[in-house]
Amino acid sequence: MRKHRTDLAYEEVLDLQDNENFTHTKKSYHGITTHHISIHHPCEEIEKQPGEYITIELDDLNDAKQREEAIAVTGDCLKQVIDGLKLSGTRALIVGLGNQEITADSLGPMAAKQVIVTAHLHRLQEEELAQGTSEVAVIVPGVMGQTGLETAEFVQAVARQFRPDFVIAIDALATRSIERINRVIQISDTGIQPGGGVGNHRKVLNEELVQAPVVAIGVATVVSIEALIDQVLSTIQCDDYQKVMEHIHYQESYQMVVTPKEMDEEVKHLTEVISTAINQVLHPRFSQM
Repeated sequence: MRKHRTDLAYEEVLDLQDNENFTHTKKSYHGITTHHISIHHPCEEIEKQPGEYITIELDDLNDAKQREEAIAVTGDCLKQVIDGLKLSGTRALIVGLGNQEITADSLGPMAAKQVIVTAHLHRLQEEELAQGTSEVAVIVPGVMGQTGLETAEFVQAVARQFRPDFVIAIDALATRSIERINRVIQISDTGIQPGGGVGNHRKVLNEELVQAPVVAIGVATVVSIEALIDQVLSTIQCDDYQKVMEHIHYQESYQMVVTPKEMDEEVKHLTEVISTAINQVLHPRFSQM
């Protein structure tokens, strides 16, 4: 199988042995498998920025109990990443990246809109209401085709005024494997490239740009047609494998991504998992709100 582009650090290191460039530790929480990957140095074999990446493998989110377990694990992993930043404060800016009009790219906006906003309570000194919460603001900047603005620069302008201690950016990601669509959540401390999941790369949203650490939460929602066909051909005897893949690679009409027909329902479940996990981590008295 060829090495197709992926947003998942887990897929980059899947077939590699730990070395001086990275370490990969497999763990289990509440029966859910997680992969903790630390990339120590930039290297050619791993096309990801140095930093911490946690991959959470999900199962059937149609089951309410499994969603509760997924929320607990996602919250634990998110807290680990945030604690690793050693922040001096808890003021957070939540950014829902993507286009809500396209189901496969709607996760960011949908999840962000369900995060509890408290920044106004802190600024108005509503101490009773704000007690037990972090100072949280939320923006859904849309995409360049809707606003005419570079998404990362939009976030930069808001961050300049709000001055968050950290940013949490939520976005759709791309995977190399159809089995991982809507079944993998990745949390990292290295920032994110808006539009990456749907192949529309924009300026990178990272600490250098917004002057605050950027925690990225992403879900693999799409796979490229090229990667999908490659995966199928790799499981069967195909005498013209190389010829077929070269033809697909160089045909612009094949440069598309695909997503499952159950996408609407699955995005709703993933939205619940991610937004609830964020609320529980940032607002310790979340259950009382």
